[in-house]
Amino acid sequence: MKSGRVLIAAVLFLGAGLWLLFEYCNGNAGMNFGNEVSANKVSIDLTTSGVPMLVGSSVAGIGLLLMLIAFIGAIVGQFRHPRESEREKTSSRRETPFEEVDPE
Repeated sequence: MKSGRVLIAAVLFLGAGLWLLFEYCNGNAGMNFGNEVSANKVSIDLTTSGVPMLVGSSVAGIGLLLMLIAFIGAIVGQFRHPRESEREKTSSRRETPFEEVDPE
């Protein structure tokens, strides 16, 4: 199974879904540093509402599902033996002799 096309579709769907979610969001982000390790904090507040939230989360979900399918296909492809096809033994045109023409 070739998982390249599925992976390309997964990246496109995931990128489009995340773009929709982040493009139409209202929110902020902040970072606080303190003297102790437990006082350090990162805060991200993203709020996307309406149609972009419905479409963006659906498209991102499809992208995650396709990425999971591509990942499983790549794992299965690593353990599968390649198919050997039987080819007929035919001579190429270079190996065939020229027709002899009588000089009459």
